[in-house]
Formats: sequence, structure tokens, C-alpha cells
Amino acid sequence: MVRPAIQLYTLRGLDASLTETLHRVADTAYEGVEFAGLGEQTPEAVADALAETGLEAVGAHVSLETLRTEYDETVEAYRTVGCERIVVPTYGEEGFASVAAVEATAEELSSLADRLREDGFEAHYHNHAYEFAAVDGGSETAYDAFAARTDDRLGLEFDVGLARHGGVDPTAYLDRYADRISLVHLTDTVPGNDDTLHVELGEGVVDLPACARAAVDADAAWVVHENGLTTDPAATLASSTDRVAALLDET
Repeated sequence: MVRPAIQLYTLRGLDASLTETLHRVADTAYEGVEFAGLGEQTPEAVADALAETGLEAVGAHVSLETLRTEYDETVEAYRTVGCERIVVPTYGEEGFASVAAVEATAEELSSLADRLREDGFEAHYHNHAYEFAAVDGGSETAYDAFAARTDDRLGLEFDVGLARHGGVDPTAYLDRYADRISLVHLTDTVPGNDDTLHVELGEGVVDLPACARAAVDADAAWVVHENGLTTDPAATLASSTDRVAALLDET
């Protein structure tokens, strides 16, 4: 059964601490949260807030640079929190610019996935739009080339809005890689640049009902809403929880 969660980066503009934000999320229909850092809170305080609210730690976005330079501290912090999925939120466009670049990216992330697995964590990669460009003048997208050069040791957190922005049908990819997708980013986008493309659910061009059905068909564990460009996070929290719940109810 697919469950609803929110990426906490969406709510960074709230006038609240992370633990206070968790309590606000718990008053909605969201059942889980995905972290984007712990701010000034200790891992112990965050773990206590999760226990108090009943929210589940769905995953944590951790930059590749942090994992390269602060690996031990990072995994220890999220172990304390009780978060078992580490998501690399982006590799950078240069990592998908050619087949050779994709091969190097796949090698590094596969090695990272092995290391995380040894430490009791799952590793996932979150797409943007640039991975869906064709590479080296062929018909294969960089994303497909990347998926072919990695395996199920590395999960794929699939962002439907960014995939749509990249020019592909998100539902086709959810079906194609269903066995590797346990986290689906349910986002809506409009044509534009990275500073303007995210919008509230239902205000963009993404076929959200179809994506929700595809997430269910893929047997994903969570759909995670994110709107990193919201100017009113409290309103986004209130409206998105109802929208996500309705989308899942309709599947």
C-alpha cells in the first residue's frame, strides 16, 4: 500500500524548528517525512519527535559532497534518527553528459550503495530533468543508460514532475523501473527554468492521477510531495496533504 509523505525542504520557510515542523506535519494526513538535513536539531531530538508524532522517516536527501567528506557522521546521525534510506538528490548535469560520464557516475554511486548497505542503509538516486536528454547523439536517454549500468543495490527515487520537465512520460518510467522504485516524488511543474518550474499540485502540466496510479502499480512504498519553490509553506502543507490523499484514494 502506497503511503503519503512530504519532503521537509518544502517546509523550510516555516517559522518553526524541525521538531516543531514534525508536529505540524503530524496534524495532517501525511504519514511520513523525508529529510533534507536536520538543521540545528540533534538526531536524538528528531528521533524523539518522530516517536511522539508517529511519523515515519521515509528517507533523507544527502548531498554527494557530504557523503564523500562526512560519511561517518552522516550515517551515524540518520541511524540515530531511525532513517534507513539515504537519497543522493542530484549528481550534477556533468555526470550525465555522455555515456562515459554516466559510466563514471554509475560506478561511484554503486560503490556508495555497497558501502551504505554494509552499514545498514538503502541508497537511492533522485532524478532531475537533465538525465532524460539523449546521450552521445543516440536515442538512449542518460537515465536509461544509468539504469542499465546500475542494479537494484541502488534504488531510484523517481520525481515525476522533473521527468515530465525533461520531456518524457513519467508513467512509462515508473512502469519500466518498478522493481527499483520504492519512493516516488509527486511533484507538479510548468515549462520554465529551475527557479520557476515547481508549482502547487494540480496547477502544472503533470498528469497527477496517472502518476499516482502508476506509483500504486509499481508497488512503491511512499509518494513524497515536494514543492521547493512555495512562498507559503503552511498553505502548501494544508493543500497538498488533501490533494495527495485524494489522488491515492482515486487509484
